[in-house]
Amino acid sequence: RHPLPPKARLAYPANMSYMMQPGIILLREGTDTSQGKAQLVSNINACQAVAETIRTTLGPRGMDKLVSDGTKVTISNDGATIMRLLEIVHPAAKTLVDISMSQDAEVGDGTTSVVLLAAEMLKQIKGYVEEDLHPQIIMQGVRMAAKHAVEYLRSIAVSVDLEGSRGMLEVFAGTALNSKLISNQKSLFAPMVVDAISILDEEELDLNLVGVKKVPGGSVTQSFLVPGVAFKNTFSY
Repeated sequence: RHPLPPKARLAYPANMSYMMQPGIILLREGTDTSQGKAQLVSNINACQAVAETIRTTLGPRGMDKLVSDGTKVTISNDGATIMRLLEIVHPAAKTLVDISMSQDAEVGDGTTSVVLLAAEMLKQIKGYVEEDLHPQIIMQGVRMAAKHAVEYLRSIAVSVDLEGSRGMLEVFAGTALNSKLISNQKSLFAPMVVDAISILDEEELDLNLVGVKKVPGGSVTQSFLVPGVAFKNTFSY
């Protein structure tokens, strides 16, 4: 056997010491770094569990949920309210809370429907994930489906005129009020909502200009619309 050259003898231990250097940890201690198909399926299951929680609140026969945080009890069937009170910790399931909040801020209705629709899409995608289809390919299909869905909705859309379609607008307002506490008085509030929106500028439709003032006492049927600015009477002479 021939002994190794001096340079080779020096390079061998130096190379080993380089390979045995400790890795640099960028994540906080205790952070879960799981990935791959199993983690994708776990994320989908978490989102479906959240959706099942509020599924029974959908529709005119939907049931109210009682949520308690230890100090306050809330009874509601509004999707955004329930999602906010659930205090969801799972990172993937939190995205459902975010889309519910966005729907509530942008539209003001459909907070439960958007969560259930997202969960149902994930349910259909789950089979493709388990078959090892790449997520990028799945997303291409989802974007293509969304494009066709928007095109179809625009093809069946019906234009609404504030003057000639007042009856239709009141039906729309009444449908949105079906899931609210004042659903039994929607015959009073639906025309009131249409009147309030009709006062706004048709180009901007700034909903922040429509305010709701709560006055203690009396009945909800005594509510009325003030086509202007209302101030609370805090003093008298």
